Amino acid sequence: MVNDFYRNHRLQTITLIWLNIIMLISVVIASVVGLFWQNHFQRQQSFSMIDNYLISYVGSIDVAKSIDKEFDEWMTDAIDGEDTEGKETFFDDHRLERISVYNRDKMSEISVVNANGIITHSSNPMHRGYDIKDDERLAPFMCLLDGETSFGDSFETSPFDGTKELAYLGRTFRDNSGFMLFGINQYNYSVYWQGQIAIATEDTRLGMTGYIINCDMEKHISSVTHTARDVVGDTFEEVSLLPETDGKIKESMAMLYGSQCYVSAMKTPDYYVIGAYPVAEADQFEMQNNILYVILFFVILNAFFVTLFELLKRIVIKDVEKTHASLKRITAGDLDERVTAGGSLEFVELSDGINETVDRLKDLIEEEKRRIRTELENAKNIQESAVPQVFPEDERFGLYALMDTAEAVGGDFYDFFMTDANTLAIVMADVSGKGMPAALYMMRAKTLIKTYADQGLPVEEVARAVNAALCEEKSANMFVTVWLGFLKLDTGVLEYVHAGHTMPVLVGSEVSFINQKKDVVMGGLKKAKYLRQEVTLSPGDGIFLYTDGVTEARDVSENMYGNKRLLDFISREFAEIDAPDANGYCKAACEMVYDDVKAFVSDAEQFDDITMMMVKVNGDGSH
Repeated sequence: MVNDFYRNHRLQTITLIWLNIIMLISVVIASVVGLFWQNHFQRQQSFSMIDNYLISYVGSIDVAKSIDKEFDEWMTDAIDGEDTEGKETFFDDHRLERISVYNRDKMSEISVVNANGIITHSSNPMHRGYDIKDDERLAPFMCLLDGETSFGDSFETSPFDGTKELAYLGRTFRDNSGFMLFGINQYNYSVYWQGQIAIATEDTRLGMTGYIINCDMEKHISSVTHTARDVVGDTFEEVSLLPETDGKIKESMAMLYGSQCYVSAMKTPDYYVIGAYPVAEADQFEMQNNILYVILFFVILNAFFVTLFELLKRIVIKDVEKTHASLKRITAGDLDERVTAGGSLEFVELSDGINETVDRLKDLIEEEKRRIRTELENAKNIQESAVPQVFPEDERFGLYALMDTAEAVGGDFYDFFMTDANTLAIVMADVSGKGMPAALYMMRAKTLIKTYADQGLPVEEVARAVNAALCEEKSANMFVTVWLGFLKLDTGVLEYVHAGHTMPVLVGSEVSFINQKKDVVMGGLKKAKYLRQEVTLSPGDGIFLYTDGVTEARDVSENMYGNKRLLDFISREFAEIDAPDANGYCKAACEMVYDDVKAFVSDAEQFDDITMMMVKVNGDGSH
């Protein structure tokens, strides 16, 4: 009966029947095996990624490097820089005492040691006139008088074991006439250590939505990836996920903060670090798993198709390979490729279908490009129309600002307005993100700042109210860095809040970045507090504000413009400005910086908005 079936049907029909049977068997086998390997591969790849992040994280917490860099920069800025008065200015006990107090979060003690190893000046009266050669604790620092440029205690692990009140770091003067000796107490060391942990944690994400958590031995969370701040609490409750042995990584799958996650946890002598990667995001590997599935499918099919290979080669494989070659070129990006397989009606229809699909895809891509261009243009128009273009003419001050928006529109904005007859409000800000969402968020933030400022609130209360309002709106993880100042025109006192923005430059008898405490960005933490700070501008002084599009502008070699170049340029060029009035001075200042940035960038593409503002208190002011 089987033979009769074969005799009464064409080979094409018989082959089609057998191919369907074989296909069914192969699909079942490949589905079972593929599903197993897909799950195994996804789990293995996810844990491998998390583990590598944790190892890299622990290795990045380098307190010794942070401390050494801090005091190296201090020596450069305070003593060895071209614009400093030199080391002799620190031969003053009272000045050293003030420096120690002012920088108490970085140092507890600062001393000057001469070429004979004698402490000539110190913030600690007990050390003045002390010969370090006679002190077993400080004698090793004599190597700084024999050619070493820096020497200090080991900060790889905490130097405080109960027998030391201070750890020390020494750095020589450029002329080798002695050195500065810095003392750091356990609190200082903790500040550096916590700072390194915060840096390593807050900007580290696993994939797009995964996050890192750092907690102490008591399970109190000290820092977390900024994108997960609103989800993670103050204490890590899932104790069962934590390893018991230092240096070991424990891998688990668990429901963590409402999401099923791959979780790896690592213990160090001082803290736990936990990496969480949502299973939902791990599905991004679906394409790789599907490729694995297809490979397994064809391997299994090959075992069944040996006897039918010649037949398939003549009827099907030639056009399959031709179609596959065309599809490979299409998937590589060549959308002008045409599929021309035509050995049968089915392949003709398949070729036409693929070609029609590619043509439709090209139309959709072009349509999306037009939509994106339109959105960017609208966002750019919103951004440029939102900032004031007419600058006040007031005999008490001069002001000018400019903004050059990038093609991929960001959220830079500036503003200025009088909150009363004697107070000038100054705003410089940068919204995270790009495109229309950033432009709309910028408009909202700008409106909130002016609304609360016009109510007569102190500058820190304005910042708090704006932050709370932005956090209430929960705008897709967006936030804004803001520098907000209220300038009292009768006294020159500038009260300000620094919410995560770039450092302003004070332009006066000396040019320097304004020393200031940086608070968190607005729109990030609902209960964030903001510190009112102030600086007094004397007649003729000014302040230069800018966004990171200035200092982070890059040339074709990826070199950044940077803070140092900005400060050097302002110090060198602003004193030469010849302008008829303060407004003219401010305009010239902004245009000079802008021209220097553009000259530095040259032919490189501009990736971020360049925004800046100059405010100058007139020399004939009443204060």
